Amino acid sequence: MKSQERHHLKQNEFAVTTARVAEVVMQNRDRWLVIAGAVVVVGAIAGGYLFMRGRAADQASAAFGAALLIEGSQVVPAPTVPGAQQQPGTFPTETARNDAALAAFKKVADEYPNDETGRAARYRMAGLHLRSGRAAEAERLFAEAANNAGSSLYGPMAQLGRAQALAVLGKFDDALKILTDLSGQRDSALPIDGVLMELARVSERAGKTQDARAAYKRVVDEFTQSTYAGEARQRLAAIG
Repeated sequence: MKSQERHHLKQNEFAVTTARVAEVVMQNRDRWLVIAGAVVVVGAIAGGYLFMRGRAADQASAAFGAALLIEGSQVVPAPTVPGAQQQPGTFPTETARNDAALAAFKKVADEYPNDETGRAARYRMAGLHLRSGRAAEAERLFAEAANNAGSSLYGPMAQLGRAQALAVLGKFDDALKILTDLSGQRDSALPIDGVLMELARVSERAGKTQDARAAYKRVVDEFTQSTYAGEARQRLAAIG
């Protein structure tokens, strides 16, 4: 068969196929339009959802960052010169700064309760209460943060903070139970040597010298390169 004839046949086959496709499309025109419209609508919804979700995450991060800035602001005594104003970005007392930071973190935690940023804000609130001497409120917030943390790092971190708050409240048995559980979690994101040191310190305060000695010894024996190893040896020597 001559090449010209083969080329002509291919052109005819292509023309026939094209015509068939066009006929199917025309016969099912309404159906295709519905499908195409549905695809466009689904794409628009998905795009809008992702946009709004990204926007919300950006807003949450910005609000959390602003709260962190407040928490880290300088404390500058109020000016005594008549008419003078407080230096922008500073607070006259540590209490005023902490209260402002608490309000900022609370807003983030309330607006984004199930977001990682909201969990972080709740954890920071608990820590501020603990440092401000409000251990009972700190313990409550740490418990909330732990229960709402899911599988995030804030779960064990909040449990550690709760144990510290319980120890301040004199609830040593509850604190030691939490710390003992945390010290046995080998796959935890928390540094076990740090948990053991907290366990040992709380055990000492509770008058449980043998338990304190055992925890210090684990730090010395199992974490020889730990930054806590020196302190652990000193405490072992001190308590005999």
